[in-house]
Amino acid sequence: MDRAGRGAVLAMALGVGGLWMGCGQRDEGSRGGGVIPTADDRERRSALLRDLVASRERAPDPDALQGPDQQGVGHGGSGRPAPTGSFQGHVAWVGDNELLIRDTQGTERDVGVVPATRLLLNGHPVGLAAMKEGDPVDVTYDDGPGGWVAREVTASAAPGQLIPTEREVREQRARERTSRDVAPSR
Repeated sequence: MDRAGRGAVLAMALGVGGLWMGCGQRDEGSRGGGVIPTADDRERRSALLRDLVASRERAPDPDALQGPDQQGVGHGGSGRPAPTGSFQGHVAWVGDNELLIRDTQGTERDVGVVPATRLLLNGHPVGLAAMKEGDPVDVTYDDGPGGWVAREVTASAAPGQLIPTEREVREQRARERTSRDVAPSR
């Protein structure tokens, strides 16, 4: 027997010996020939048994604790199950963690936005604040406990609606300066 096995047997023997000593009969408090253990005795035995059982338990398999999203169960090898549904429409309102979208039939649909929601504007990842009223969107969603939860929202804004980035503004100004410098003077 290896060292770990001997240690386990010794621990078990000590536990059984402790239980036997704790359950020994006493003269005081006997009724009808039997001994009624005190509440403290019962608590000590329960704690000892709980510790013995806990020392023999094995930790659960980490893969068994993961949900289906983390285990790679899904459709098409993506690791996620297929979305519940999808629809197209226009943004009617943007909230702190939700979008109100008017679909092509005119029905307004409230869709929750969570940290896992992928938000795209003209193919680029953006935050919820980048979504503007009137933007056409394609939405894929999952059923959540409080309603629909967006998995991906893809918006497309017309070039005139886009706000230029700081870099784009600097590049435009540089182009304007160079065109003024190159222009012939009269």
